[in-house]
Amino acid sequence: MKARRHPVRGFFAGLFLGGGVAWILFALGVVPFTVAMLGIVTLVGILLGIGLAYVAPVRGGDAAPPATT
Repeated sequence: MKARRHPVRGFFAGLFLGGGVAWILFALGVVPFTVAMLGIVTLVGILLGIGLAYVAPVRGGDAAPPATT
C-alpha cells in the first residue's frame, strides 16, 4: 500500500504558520513592516509546510500488531 501524503494540507498549515510568524515579528518590531518581508516570511512558511508534508511520518495506515510475550 502506497503512503498518502498531504501537500495541500501542508500548504495551508505553512500559510498560517508563515502568516502568524510574520505577524509576531512585525508586532514585536523585529523586522520592518513591508510587503516584501510579509511575502518572504509567508513563502518560507509555505515551503516549510509543504516540505514537512512530504518528510513527516504518515499517520494511520497499517499498524504493527501488538507484541505478545
